[in-house]
Amino acid sequence: MRRATFIRILTAIKLISNNVSIVENFNNKALITVRVPEITGDSPKQFRSLRKVLSYCSYFSVRAEAGELVVTLEFNWDQGNN
Repeated sequence: MRRATFIRILTAIKLISNNVSIVENFNNKALITVRVPEITGDSPKQFRSLRKVLSYCSYFSVRAEAGELVVTLEFNWDQGNN
């Protein structure tokens, strides 16, 4: 993934949650952890957006923790973009 694409995705994620942790350049990867109370999608556009973000991920997980959902997304950097 190119860094510009990552920045666009990160900007969109920050619009839905202010509880975002980011680790960049971790073994040529970027890790994002988001804590949200729920994930809802009531329109086809929201579902397409979520599928698109997940398609860029090399790994993702969603788990319940202390009444919240913890979403972890991992993105691989393209070679030469570190």
